[in-house]
Amino acid sequence: MDFFLYDSHTKQKRKFEPIEAGKARIYVCGPTVYDYSHLGHAKSALSFDLLARTLRAAGFDVTFARNITDIDDKIIKKSFETATPIHDLTDFYTRNYRMEMKLLGIRDPDLEPKATDNIDAMAELVQTLLDKGHAYQMANGDVYFDTASDSAYGSLSGAMQED
Repeated sequence: MDFFLYDSHTKQKRKFEPIEAGKARIYVCGPTVYDYSHLGHAKSALSFDLLARTLRAAGFDVTFARNITDIDDKIIKKSFETATPIHDLTDFYTRNYRMEMKLLGIRDPDLEPKATDNIDAMAELVQTLLDKGHAYQMANGDVYFDTASDSAYGSLSGAMQED
């Protein structure tokens, strides 16, 4: 049985052809856990839960991963504002997020890595982007992706490079 998905790039349905026959791997950015969940979190979680369920129902062996961003500027700011250690803050909002998604009937992903468990891998990726000229570093140490290094940048959104 063929399985079709909408291709945002070509703006048409096309046959799903997995990298490995019979298997599907899904990754989606999860929440940044510095506050209570909102409708956007629920929409994303529900959409990808439905995709994983549909692929499974179609006979695919699905591995679904959704990360938890448990460190970023908003989290650090909230930690200072509330005098709450970052770990305590992010644990509280992660538990809250999971509980709220369960209340909506959304299943847990197969994998749910935390950003803080993968800092070394992220630093390595950033260094690779810098080394290959796909990113640049500001005087204050911040690193940005160089959109000009990707000729197809903006093709999904329709944004123009010069904008």
